[in-house]
Amino acid sequence: MNTTQIKPTQAKNRIIFLDVLRGFALIGILYANVLSWSGLKFLPFEDIRALGNIEVDTMLYRLLTFFVDTKFYTIFSLLFGIGFYIQFSRNGKKDGFDKTYLRRLGILLIIGIIHALSWSGDILTLYALMGVFLWSMRNVSSKTIFRTAIVLFIAPILLDIVYMFTFAQDIVKPVGNALKVYPDMEPVAIVEGFRSTNYIDVFKTNFHNLVWRWYDFIPSGRPFKVLGLFLLGFYLQSTGFITERSSKLKNLLPLLIIGFGFTAMAAIMKGSVSSFSKDWTNVLYKLIHEVGQITLGLSYIGLLALLVKKLPGFFLFKIMKNYGQQSMSSYLGHTYIGILIFYPFIGFGAFGELTLEQTFGVAGLILLFQFVFSTLWFRYFSFGPIEWLWRCATYAKWFPIRKS
Repeated sequence: MNTTQIKPTQAKNRIIFLDVLRGFALIGILYANVLSWSGLKFLPFEDIRALGNIEVDTMLYRLLTFFVDTKFYTIFSLLFGIGFYIQFSRNGKKDGFDKTYLRRLGILLIIGIIHALSWSGDILTLYALMGVFLWSMRNVSSKTIFRTAIVLFIAPILLDIVYMFTFAQDIVKPVGNALKVYPDMEPVAIVEGFRSTNYIDVFKTNFHNLVWRWYDFIPSGRPFKVLGLFLLGFYLQSTGFITERSSKLKNLLPLLIIGFGFTAMAAIMKGSVSSFSKDWTNVLYKLIHEVGQITLGLSYIGLLALLVKKLPGFFLFKIMKNYGQQSMSSYLGHTYIGILIFYPFIGFGAFGELTLEQTFGVAGLILLFQFVFSTLWFRYFSFGPIEWLWRCATYAKWFPIRKS
């Protein structure tokens, strides 16, 4: 064991492309998640049609589901595994690494629980829990890491087949009169809960959705997929694929072709990832969707790496680097700015009042605000605000945040 004391990564030692990639992933995550805070995810279809602009909104939603939905959380999950590999390769043999990393995950779990109680779509809680399993595999070979990732991607499909032949046929599917429906609560009741000016009503509605979100992890197999992406990110970074080889055309083109092809097939089939399959068609849909999701996500990484190499001084990449360097602050900021804009109990009360086109415009303004904030922030500070607090809590030490 190396007795050198473990220390946090300094800002100057960060890999710039990975921060750009984090910023890129956060952009897609914002546009996917804004459907929840705006209310469009829960609004009955007749109310959405009453808002007008239905043809444009339908086109925008199809573009969102094809190019954005699940692809950017795939990149974000891969980045978690990439980040762990970098930390482990630098500090894994030093005294205190395991204790420090587990403490880091424990703090992430607390942050995630607080965030989940604010918004049911939180992913940090699951990341913290799956991060423990990632840590437990830190000393196995790269081949074993890769094979385990493949098994984890296949496991939800196999379990779905088991569900299909056991209890799935007995589950009554709720009427699909909104983008997101629940068996025990009508869309109108969900909308009324979030439109309430009473915080307790909003909290109860969000908690209801949170319980069902974790229930949906069973048919969707999300924990398996997230851990699989963690391990795949770990493996790909260990082979130098992400930062060195993802932009090479011989690697990029096959991923792009497969990603587009399988995503197009999934769009034509129109199945459901978050439901228990009752027939082989939906099982096949889940398999095709998963292949498209992972390969298209990886092709995005390669395309971005290629662009960063060709245009290293492009101003937008510098902005995305700052945005991604404070990824935790930016991700949490999405939620709380969204709540301030859309929820009546605390903010402007635009919940269920805007078309999808208008909602995307609001998302653009949130993004612009965060771009400006992160750019100005890093003129004076070395770490994002939440990142700095997370770092201080992890090492039980106050670190300087201002640039010298």
